[in-house]
Amino acid sequence: MSDIVRPLSRRLFMSLGLSAALVPSLTYAASPAESYVSSVGNGVIAAARANSVSQFRSLLRSNADIAAIAIYSLGPYRKSLTNDVKAEYYSLVENYIARVFQQNAKKLAGQSLEVKGAKDAGDSVLVRSILNMGGGGVMPVTWRLVKRGGGFRIFDVNVDGIWLASTQKTNFVAVLKKNNGNMSALLNYLKQ
Repeated sequence: MSDIVRPLSRRLFMSLGLSAALVPSLTYAASPAESYVSSVGNGVIAAARANSVSQFRSLLRSNADIAAIAIYSLGPYRKSLTNDVKAEYYSLVENYIARVFQQNAKKLAGQSLEVKGAKDAGDSVLVRSILNMGGGGVMPVTWRLVKRGGGFRIFDVNVDGIWLASTQKTNFVAVLKKNNGNMSALLNYLKQ
């Protein structure tokens, strides 16, 4: 190679290499929230396929913020929750959610979960996903994750347009309102 061509080819190579380094990668790396939802979502699908309440309860205990969901579900009656019934109430809320899962296991037993993206919402992260039902059917699922201890916990899930914790709150508040805020009435309702 001539002395003129070497510097030109070196400059061309350097400029191409620099350009390639500055162009964003075309591969998509899932965010921590998206990876978390993918893992939990696939666990929910497996539990639903097996119709296993115990598998779902294990996922719930490991991944959901039961205390925050339980407090939120009381709405304006949250001050009615005394320390002497708190543990029982949290346990009953967990059982309630597990029963809702059992009633809807067939709907949740999809083929796969496809995570579509995440959006920071300040104190939480919303992760959009699609539950592929097989046969071309899909169900949109949005997860509201709260940030806890450097990771995430599930606070609410929107399945096919319905926020589950919000629906639960509506039900619990209706029971409390009907019974003048009597917490025992809600505990009895949850035991049924």
